[in-house]
Amino acid sequence: MTCLAFFSDHPSRWYDPLMAALTAHDLNLHLHPVEAGGEIEAALAGLRPLGFSGALVESTAQQARIPALVGRREPEVEASGRADALRVQWGSLTAGFLFPEAARRAMEQAGFAGARILWMGPAVPDLASVVRGMRTVHAYASTPTAGEGLLAQLPAPQRGRVVLGPQQAEALGAEVDVVVYAGGPLPMSVLQPYHGFFAFAEPPLQDAYLAVEQVVSPDYFRQVYLSRLLAWVADVDLPPDAFALG
Repeated sequence: MTCLAFFSDHPSRWYDPLMAALTAHDLNLHLHPVEAGGEIEAALAGLRPLGFSGALVESTAQQARIPALVGRREPEVEASGRADALRVQWGSLTAGFLFPEAARRAMEQAGFAGARILWMGPAVPDLASVVRGMRTVHAYASTPTAGEGLLAQLPAPQRGRVVLGPQQAEALGAEVDVVVYAGGPLPMSVLQPYHGFFAFAEPPLQDAYLAVEQVVSPDYFRQVYLSRLLAWVADVDLPPDAFALG
C-alpha cells in the first residue's frame, strides 16, 4: 500500500474529493491526515522512516514553511517560496509546487492558451509561471501601485496596462479574450459574452458564469489541481472529473 501524509487546512477543501476519488477507483493508496502544528520539521523527518511515499500539503501556512526544511526543491518551489507536494526519492524528500502547472493546464484545456488576459484581484503564487504562454496580461487594480506591482512580476513582453475602475476595465474588454478573477470587486459590466472566465475564487455574483462564453470555475480548477498533485506525488493519473463530489 502507498501511504501519503496529508497536511490540511481546517476545514479541508481537498480531503473529501481526494477520498471520493481513491474510493471510487479502488486505489491501493492510504491518505493519512497529519496535524503537525509547530512540529512540522519532525513530521517531515518521519515520512521516510515511517514508510510514507510523500505528502500533499493543503495548509497554506505549511506550504510557506516547508521549502526551508527540504533540501531538494523543484524550480517552481524556488520561484514561489511554497511547496504543495512532497515525495520520497532516493532516500530523501523532494518538494514540488504544482499549483502553477495545474492553472496552466486548466487554461489550456479551456482553450485559453495564447489569450489576452484581464487579471482581476491579487496575484497568485508564481504568477509568471501561471500565465506562461499567454499573450498579454492587463491588471484591474485598486491603485496604480498595486497594478504595476502585479505586472512587474511578468516578463516585459507580457505586461499590459493597469485599469483602475469599471469604466476603464469595460473599455478594455474589447482587447481581451479572458477575464481571470482572483478575488475582490467584479463589476458585471466588465464581462462580455465573448469572454472566457477563469475564477480562482467564487465571484460575488453567480451571474458572472452566465455572462461569458467559457468558464473555469474554482471547483473545476480544484479538480485539475488535485489530479496533478496525485500524479506528481504517487504516479496516480486520474482525470479531473474523478475528484468531483456527488
